[in-house]
Amino acid sequence: MPLSSNQLFLYRGKNRQGQFIEGRLKAQNSQWARHKLRKKGIKIQSLKKCWNIPFTSSQSIKPSDISKFTRQLAILLKAGIPIRKSFDILANSYEKIAVQQIIRDINHDIFLGDSLAKSLSNYPKQFNDIFCNMVKIGENSGTLTPILERLALFQEKTEYLKKRVKKALTYPLIVLVVALLVASIMLTKVIPNFAEAYSEFNTDLPYFTQLVISISETFNQIWPYIFGGIILLYMTLFAIIKHSRQATLFAHKTILKLPFVGKILLRVILGRFTHILATTINAGVPITDALKSSASAMDNLYIKQAINCVRQDVIGGISLHRALAKQPVFPITLRQMVDVGEESGSLAPILEKASQIYERDIALVLDTIIPLIEPVMMISLELLVGGLLVAMYLPVFQLGHIV
Repeated sequence: MPLSSNQLFLYRGKNRQGQFIEGRLKAQNSQWARHKLRKKGIKIQSLKKCWNIPFTSSQSIKPSDISKFTRQLAILLKAGIPIRKSFDILANSYEKIAVQQIIRDINHDIFLGDSLAKSLSNYPKQFNDIFCNMVKIGENSGTLTPILERLALFQEKTEYLKKRVKKALTYPLIVLVVALLVASIMLTKVIPNFAEAYSEFNTDLPYFTQLVISISETFNQIWPYIFGGIILLYMTLFAIIKHSRQATLFAHKTILKLPFVGKILLRVILGRFTHILATTINAGVPITDALKSSASAMDNLYIKQAINCVRQDVIGGISLHRALAKQPVFPITLRQMVDVGEESGSLAPILEKASQIYERDIALVLDTIIPLIEPVMMISLELLVGGLLVAMYLPVFQLGHIV
């Protein structure tokens, strides 16, 4: 089990060749640290525990940092530079202290005799099971450099797609929040002033104006309950989803059924699933292990559960395409492509082709929708604000009839 980053020990000693060395080591306690050092043949002179200083958000390790690291490591190894020298070069090329530290720690673990895959597995937040398993295969088969290149390409594609989807979903959300804030301010501050001024008129106000004033009066009476209810509902749902697997499963399944958003997210997930499966099978990973790695990389619990069910069926002797057919989340086109791949013995290329198709579909949808989102949202905001203003100034326009 990976150890927490705050269990860090500084040591000094001599190796089997009598050379003086010092460095850092992660362990559960000092006894376990001494055991690990003795196992590496190091005669300990001093061992002290220290605590990592928490990194600020500007220093935290992002997926883009890992992608860049993977790409640069592949380039250095391809150029024939030894792995430890490559790590020294990479550590000095980063400004972020967090990235420098993790690279130096991995390099030190390699110096102590661990494999690259074993060293990376100590940092599961940055290097998941798929990454470590593929690196292990690359080390054992002598194909580490091409596998690192594949991993870098996969990470780059994933990050690019995440940014595009996030951009498409974030802008409408921001505009919606702004619209709600503007409407709230107008209903609580602006419209009551108009209503007070119009109360001196001796005639009925236009229906639209009366309606908006009534909404404003009602909103002013109940807005604390509305916002309190929203906060309470959010906290309740968050607590339920966090502590209940069934609630999380229901929420993740519901998200995929949402109009428009659900379809985009499902395509993103299926594209990621097929790409991971193709990459791991190409690297020589057995299909059951490839499915396990794919499931571990899924953030959506509903999809994760479906892939695990597929894996159990495959272990039981069912073909992949039949196992996929038992899970309704996997579309028929994907099942047909997998069937063709299994029949022709070219499953990995077919899965890679399916991944490319999903990527193109997502790109096409985003290229079509993103240019339309901004004007549609701006028009909606203008209609909301404009409607409220018209309702308030309508009596002024009809002043001659009112007085």
